[in-house]
Amino acid sequence: SEVQEVVEVVNAAKLITEVVTAATTQLIPAAEPVVSAVSTPISAAKPKGLKAVPAA
Repeated sequence: SEVQEVVEVVNAAKLITEVVTAATTQLIPAAEPVVSAVSTPISAAKPKGLKAVPAA
């Protein structure tokens, strides 16, 4: 009957909505970037000696 078909369609729509909601909820935490705690040494150039220039 038509009523039974409508009930089946509504139930299928609810199931699809639940699956999509569950999948979206699981994907959100995975989308957050992970910041690693590894430190990268940065070598700074040694400053060269400055020469004093007398004011003119």
